[in-house]
Amino acid sequence: MHPETAEGWVLDIACLRKYPRDEYAERARAHTTACSQMGHCLESGYALVDADGRVTLLDPKATAPVLDALRRSDREAGVWLRVRREPDDGALATVEVTESPSPLSSASDA
Repeated sequence: MHPETAEGWVLDIACLRKYPRDEYAERARAHTTACSQMGHCLESGYALVDADGRVTLLDPKATAPVLDALRRSDREAGVWLRVRREPDDGALATVEVTESPSPLSSASDA
């Protein structure tokens, strides 16, 4: 098992389950930080959705740092995160979460 870095718009798993797969990227890009911080969303955990709609489910250790990143962000929706994960007792565990510019960012989207 090797360390990995994943990037994408943050989307809570509770909301992810509601959307059709072909809408993941669009829905994640529009997903609000307020929704991601609601109790049921926070409890469900988080995923990252890239521009192609591929999903990376994050481990439970990611919840607190993702929440911190959401609270620090000045964006109301479409928060793009980079998450570094490293092997820990046979599984990948989140060790770093940082907000990054989305690959689809534009002057009007920033």
